[in-house]
Amino acid sequence: MVLALKSATTNDVEIIAKMNFQLIEDEGSTNPMNITQLQDRMLNWLSHGWDADLLVFQEKIVGYAVYKFQMNSFDDTKKEVYIRQYFIKREERNRGYGLKGIALLKQERFTEVKSMIIDVLESNPRGKQFWEKAGFRPYYTNMKCSQNECK
Repeated sequence: MVLALKSATTNDVEIIAKMNFQLIEDEGSTNPMNITQLQDRMLNWLSHGWDADLLVFQEKIVGYAVYKFQMNSFDDTKKEVYIRQYFIKREERNRGYGLKGIALLKQERFTEVKSMIIDVLESNPRGKQFWEKAGFRPYYTNMKCSQNECK
């Protein structure tokens, strides 16, 4: 399988926003943004230090990744990457693109990175399983409650 990365540009924002909308649905997020709002957010990210890649197989976009490089908060000699979004289209899943895409990002984009960081919603057990399969392990638990839920 020859999977490739294509650096996303502002011309790709519409397709990324559509995939992001599916990601929001799949992970059970409470994010209320519509496609237009997601496009605007992606344009903002791309102009403020975030990078995005399309995952392409035989000229067909199968997924995408959005990430930002940062220095480790405890050791500023260690570069990290925070993967904000990683998504494989529903119809393209279970073909090996997900793990292959992570390996490709490590090989081509994250060569100077000491660690990769992701967030996975509790409402997304399939996502948790994928990231564990990719070698990620829980580091901390981020908890919240709404005003109505907190005691």
